[in-house]
Amino acid sequence: MNKVLLTLIIIVSVFFVFQIISAMKNSDIETPKYEVVKTYKDFELRQYEAMLLATTNLGPSSFDQKSSEGFRTIASYIFGKNQTNEKIAMTAPVIYHADSASTLSFVVPQSNAKGTMPTPIDENISFVKQEPKLLAVLTFSGFVNDKKINERFIELKKALLREGFEIKGKGYYFGYNPPWQLIGRKNEVAFELESVH
Repeated sequence: MNKVLLTLIIIVSVFFVFQIISAMKNSDIETPKYEVVKTYKDFELRQYEAMLLATTNLGPSSFDQKSSEGFRTIASYIFGKNQTNEKIAMTAPVIYHADSASTLSFVVPQSNAKGTMPTPIDENISFVKQEPKLLAVLTFSGFVNDKKINERFIELKKALLREGFEIKGKGYYFGYNPPWQLIGRKNEVAFELESVH
């Protein structure tokens, strides 16, 4: 076996080991607490508990245009770019809310949510207490962009209307994985519902 082929096999092997380890580590990350109310063919009804969000405003822009910038803003804050240089445990998902002024949010860990959070240096970070919500959630895999997110919003909306649900407000996109993770990627889109019938 020549050296080039052997080197290539080693690089590919190391890459796949890194991807598997990355996927396993992400499964240990704290996620918001919810109860599954009912499972349908295409989606799940979940009752989420209240949560505290660290949020950055993206303005009237799309996911493709501003998500990387928003993620860097939030990531800088949790990795110590705050008044006390305090690092905060990573959680998942990162939440993109597609409203007239879009936002990207990080769910504050339970251990921090009851106390005080360090003051951000970036003025575009604020804290929002999100009350308990009933969400219809559709899960899918792979990498995302505006087109794929919108396709899943349409798919979920059709499924909800078919079941007779009333949608409240604009949709949410939940991203669970770092950009470098290629294996085992998890995404979700969600709509808040008025009530369960």
